[in-house]
Amino acid sequence: MQWFAFTVLSIFALIGFVHFVTGIIRGLTRSPQSKEIILIEPIKASDNAEYLLRSAAGKVMWMGRFAPDRVAVLDCGMDDETRKICSLVCGDYPFMELCSRDELKERIEKI
Repeated sequence: MQWFAFTVLSIFALIGFVHFVTGIIRGLTRSPQSKEIILIEPIKASDNAEYLLRSAAGKVMWMGRFAPDRVAVLDCGMDDETRKICSLVCGDYPFMELCSRDELKERIEKI
């Protein structure tokens, strides 16, 4: 039984060590002059907007310091109800913003 516990503990230690080394390498290879990273989530009126946005927010939070800097919720023909839902969800996450195609184009051109 001790061999099994030792083997499981060794596997977890190895996974942790690999994750730690990967984090250090990613941190060192990202240049200080790096541009802002934006994840674009296009939403239409027929989409399940809340599910899509909360899913994107969850992915960004799990990525940690290697996550995109912003999540741009792109209006691709939303109706009023979908826009209201998107505004409420964007208010829950400081890194998420609702924008039109023109606003997104201007923001990308500034980068």
